[in-house]
Amino acid sequence: MNEKKLVQNFKSYINVSPKNNAEKNGALQEVTPKLLNGEVVVGAAHNVVMLTPLSQRHHDRGRFGSLFVTNYKLSFVPLEANTNDEKGDSSIEETSFMIPMVAGKESELSFVPLDFAQEESGQRNFLLGPHDIPLTAVGAIYLTDGATSPVRARRILVPTGEMPKKVKGLQVVCKNMLVLNFSFGQAAVGKGRTVAMALLHHAFPKRHDLLFAFECRDLYYPTLPHDLNMFVTPGDWKRELERCECPHWRITCINGTSDAFMLTAGETLIVPNSVLDYSLMESARHFRSGRVPIWVWGRPEGAALLRSGELLPTDSSATTESVYLEQVRRSHPKLTPPHVIYLCGNSVPGAPSPNSLPPLPALHASYKKLVELCTPTTLQGFWTQDSQYYSYLDSSRWLRHVGCCLAAAADAAAHLAANDTVVVLEGDGVDYCAVVSSLTQLLVDPHFRTITGFQSLVQKEWLALGHPFCDRLGLPRPGNGKDTKEPLVQSQLAPVFLLFLDCVWQLQRQFPADFEFTETYLTTLWDCTNNHLFDTFLFNCPRDRELLRDKQNFVRRPVWDWGEQFSDADIALFYNPLFPPPAARAPQRAASTPTQRLSRTPTKSPHPPEAKTFQRLQPCTSVAAMELWSQCYERWLTPLDAPAVGIVQYHVFNYAVRKEIRRLEEKLKSLSIMSNRHSNGDTETTEANPPSVVSRFYPFSHDHSNLNSRALDSMQVSLIDASQLLDSQSLLNAPD
Repeated sequence: MNEKKLVQNFKSYINVSPKNNAEKNGALQEVTPKLLNGEVVVGAAHNVVMLTPLSQRHHDRGRFGSLFVTNYKLSFVPLEANTNDEKGDSSIEETSFMIPMVAGKESELSFVPLDFAQEESGQRNFLLGPHDIPLTAVGAIYLTDGATSPVRARRILVPTGEMPKKVKGLQVVCKNMLVLNFSFGQAAVGKGRTVAMALLHHAFPKRHDLLFAFECRDLYYPTLPHDLNMFVTPGDWKRELERCECPHWRITCINGTSDAFMLTAGETLIVPNSVLDYSLMESARHFRSGRVPIWVWGRPEGAALLRSGELLPTDSSATTESVYLEQVRRSHPKLTPPHVIYLCGNSVPGAPSPNSLPPLPALHASYKKLVELCTPTTLQGFWTQDSQYYSYLDSSRWLRHVGCCLAAAADAAAHLAANDTVVVLEGDGVDYCAVVSSLTQLLVDPHFRTITGFQSLVQKEWLALGHPFCDRLGLPRPGNGKDTKEPLVQSQLAPVFLLFLDCVWQLQRQFPADFEFTETYLTTLWDCTNNHLFDTFLFNCPRDRELLRDKQNFVRRPVWDWGEQFSDADIALFYNPLFPPPAARAPQRAASTPTQRLSRTPTKSPHPPEAKTFQRLQPCTSVAAMELWSQCYERWLTPLDAPAVGIVQYHVFNYAVRKEIRRLEEKLKSLSIMSNRHSNGDTETTEANPPSVVSRFYPFSHDHSNLNSRALDSMQVSLIDASQLLDSQSLLNAPD
């Protein structure tokens, strides 16, 4: 009886008579991706196998489904079995239902169990599915042989190259180092080529207005934090000037008029009080891109932090620089001359430049070597690189560049602590200036170590002052596309913003209790940097943003509205449980006791007696103290993933401890002295649940077999205290 019942309940996907043209072409089931308003499918292939990367098991070589290319993303939809069986139960089973899988190079189909709850584990994006990637996150596309065995031979595809008539397999290497392999061996003839051509065409658009941000028609209702400073209007800069209490500087809006001289910056600039707009325009003619030294941060005692471009090689450039720096000196109450930091080694003759940073092409070459280390195509290649891991890592020189940026920022912070004005100078003043200036403010100002403060810092240093995200991320420049030359854009590719995020992670690692945000927040921010649905990282400068927004039906969607993408449970992982709550935070707190204990680099500049109260983070900037940011770069390498290890596991434990402390405090408040005396023996005690075990790269890991399902009570969510984001049924407090 049981054998007969099993035979009747079995549904074959091989010898099924075709009912329509789709099934005749080999499609087993029609599935569709989730589309946003304005999103359309431009290419599709059914019966595609998404190969499991670096798999060691024969039965776990891939998933069967359909692959779609839209004008927004590359989407793989797994083909899951229909639970509408003979029992009449239309609900989805928790576990142990089957999906067809391709095993080996043959066309045999084997069935393996799929845990539905595991698909819901990890970070869930409202805009993207678990197997979706935005098109602008695609770094490179390779043609493969389509075998279900590990990819051994591949050939890169470029938009201007020829496409072969038959595409057996594709490998997509993303900018966040995720590697996706697809096999079209079971798909209809020609579908692989259709998907490849659609992916090449839409992942590398020739015009800026072809990005999906201009096509999306979803309504957006902003819910940004009230204390987030976007640095768009003169009033925003005035708030920052008043917050820093710097009375010797003034706001000028001449850059927003027809006399604008700094075309890559916004309309508002802060300059010394003694500098007139006319002399400002005259001085700008001697600096690259008109980047005269401008104020970005200051102390009430008089020290200020300025950014500047390099001088142009003219006869009167040196004189102009001396005159302008004299005005900067007069802005200091003690008339202290400013300290100039040359980031790229272009200092005065004879001056040493030990911390000079590389040119952008060298930085990009270093990043490409790092990508090669973190994206092995075969398991054998992974173990070969692992045996010489530190040699490969050192040859990339990536950590050396990170250390140089931190050293320059520590030098600037030391002079600011000594009440000396600092001028950071580099090239056009839009790349390394943004990195070092932002890091310096993180070291000296605790406001920027909060989440909203950090977001305000990015708005000020990277958006308002015009970091060219289009050129650095490989996006087309705003315009009609005719004036954009591909060699020019390729020569300006450089992961400058990723370098900055890596430096911030190094500071987080050295000072774990001084930042409100976690490494999960930084990793998510890097992923969102390559998501062209948001306008935050979509332009080269504020001027391009304003001009193009007026011409197009464009809706601004800042990435800082995290509720548009993630649930409260995911946002909870952005908050550091070790960071003190607002009630316990001192208003002028600049560095905690652990900061002084961990500081290893003594201050070189002498501190006057009145400046001794100024505290800052003093990181170790030696390259020996730098580590690879594993969660960001190695999260897709399944052999490196393991349960109960990594920084996120410490956060899990700290969340559980903070929750238990809060529970005990509330219990103490509810008990009076008399009731405690009479009912001490009757009081019911509740044992705290042990913290859950999560994987090393949670919530980005591929393997969720060791994770528990999570469910946050939305009524207990509070963004003020991150510990309140976790209730007794959440992932971070669930029993093992």
